[in-house]
Amino acid sequence: MSVAVLVDPILDAGGVDLAAVRAKLAEQQGAAYWRSLDELADTPDFQEFLRKEFPRQAAPLEASLDRRDFLKLLGASLALGGLTACARPPAAREAIVPYVQAPEHRIPGKPAYFATALLDAGYAEGVLAESHEGRPTHVEGNPDHPASLGATHAIASAAVLSLYDPDRSQQLAENGQPRSWTQFADAVGGALTALPDGARLRLLTETVTSLTLAAEIEALLATYPGARWHQWDPQRGDGAVAGLRAAFDAGGAAVAPVFDLTQADVVVSFGADFTNAGPGRLRYAKDFARRRRVRSAEDGMNRLWMVETSPTPTGTLADHRKALAPAELAALAAWVATEAGVADVPGAALPERVERAWADALVEDLRGHRGRSAVLAGHD
Repeated sequence: MSVAVLVDPILDAGGVDLAAVRAKLAEQQGAAYWRSLDELADTPDFQEFLRKEFPRQAAPLEASLDRRDFLKLLGASLALGGLTACARPPAAREAIVPYVQAPEHRIPGKPAYFATALLDAGYAEGVLAESHEGRPTHVEGNPDHPASLGATHAIASAAVLSLYDPDRSQQLAENGQPRSWTQFADAVGGALTALPDGARLRLLTETVTSLTLAAEIEALLATYPGARWHQWDPQRGDGAVAGLRAAFDAGGAAVAPVFDLTQADVVVSFGADFTNAGPGRLRYAKDFARRRRVRSAEDGMNRLWMVETSPTPTGTLADHRKALAPAELAALAAWVATEAGVADVPGAALPERVERAWADALVEDLRGHRGRSAVLAGHD
């Protein structure tokens, strides 16, 4: 029996171990293709040929997977990913049963919408929550709410994901051990029994604007007159609250400014990212953008002067923009107030890094639009 061997005319077939080739073929599964015995045997001559033919691709070819192997791994990963999505862990399994008494006007597969509000440092933004069979899936702005006007921002849109956070607490726990609400009530009741007047009782909450929750806390404080209620929120600007209380002489009450940017021809911001952060940001962004639209030859545009300590989205909209350190920003604000006619402003000094011509133009713009200007200050 004779054996005929076909040799690639470009390659030298010398040095090919046919026995090793047959053993390699016997180990393979499925169809295999090659252009020459040298490629099949992966001889040194074949590797040298690759380096000469593809000098730039030689290193990646040596360090990477074979193309067919890569496609196999890619297909396997996609298949496993699909199977993983179809399976649910035992702890998350739940029975799907029909309604015993179906809710009226509820159509399976058709979402229901509920008007609610999301809090940001105590301020509410009206939203519409989309729900499918009792599970919230999407948050959109409420067009009937004056603070959102149908718009929403990234943080509010992502808030629905917190409901499905795997690290979200599922039940009460004490030192890592699950507890029931009855056990919680007994533990708290026993601790309060030892404090008849609540002299050592402290209640720490975030900013509370709910009248119902505030009434319950007030009832607790009335029962324990020695207790103290502390509110703290990292997003709340306490300095701004104290400043507004002093400026408006509100008799100790906390007040907040509300701006009508649709009537402002000139807007000056000292560190206030009013279109992106803080209460009323969605309303302010819409009002500010409305004055930017020119629909006829008689329409005019507003003008924004922005002084900031770090880049902000609102700063990208400014007609005149200046970056300063926090101390310089406060000094410039005091200087502008003094030049605009406000008396006895402490710390009024024009920073060295601010050009006098730029600062004079700002003050002149405010003077020329008296009654049609808005000056906003940041919380810090």
